[in-house]
Amino acid sequence: MNPFKTFFYSFKRSLFDLKYYRDVATAGFGFSLKYLWFLVFIFFVIKTIGLAGAYIHNRPQITPGVNRLITYAQDFYPEELELKVENGQLSTNVEEPYYIELDRNLRGGDERHFLIIDTEGSIEDYPRYNTYVLATRNAMVYPSKSNNSQVSQTSVFYFRDLKNGFTFDRNEYDFLIDNVRPYASRAVYFVDWFVSIGLLFFLFFGSLFWTIAIMIGLLALTFVVWLVSLLLRKPYGYGDLYKMGMHAVTWPIVFGEAVKYLNLPIPNVYHLVFLVFMTIVLFKMDESRPQVKPKRTKKKS
Repeated sequence: MNPFKTFFYSFKRSLFDLKYYRDVATAGFGFSLKYLWFLVFIFFVIKTIGLAGAYIHNRPQITPGVNRLITYAQDFYPEELELKVENGQLSTNVEEPYYIELDRNLRGGDERHFLIIDTEGSIEDYPRYNTYVLATRNAMVYPSKSNNSQVSQTSVFYFRDLKNGFTFDRNEYDFLIDNVRPYASRAVYFVDWFVSIGLLFFLFFGSLFWTIAIMIGLLALTFVVWLVSLLLRKPYGYGDLYKMGMHAVTWPIVFGEAVKYLNLPIPNVYHLVFLVFMTIVLFKMDESRPQVKPKRTKKKS
């Protein structure tokens, strides 16, 4: 049978045919594994198509956005500021402390400064400067970890680690901007490649890792179902129930994705649907597996 027909046949029966689970229990583990992976893969195909559609919808905004960024960057560096690093020490030609700010729209209501240059300051005083980046005579402090705009961890770069000194001013800055500007019109093509590769990684590795995560979760869920099976005196071992669970997750996945799409506040929906559905499966299944009738032997006279 065609692999797609086999999958959709199993998909339909996993959802609506409770007796099908008796057949699953006697089938090989590989059959259920292939079904589970392909089920997850199909859902990731749908998610990937949705993400690709969202990207295509927003793609026309990339070039204007890059142009706005270039325009903003062109005026970002101050006309009068000259930075010089020599012998591992920073010096400037302006009155300090010197402040460089981001546009208010980019700060998102955060009143913190973007950069403060104070060659008379100390990196130990970073918290009192209320800035993201602090440049002192010997080092620069910047956030390496933040949470809700709150800096929780910082890193320090020492100017002595530079192999060579340098001088940087507005002319050098304009030279950099002029070299970047020609690539602005091509930015959309770079983003196209990046997004395409990212979507492929998302599709294949995402489906793989989600399948593994489901199988790990099934270890605990199947144990609960196994206890229920013992209470109901059903003749199914842990391994059989695990294979049945690899098909029974169809409803929890479908229902869980629908709940997320509709943004409904239902906690633990995946686990609840799985346990309820598997309990129903156990209730509806025959008390015992089909038995092969022993052959009658003729008595010798």
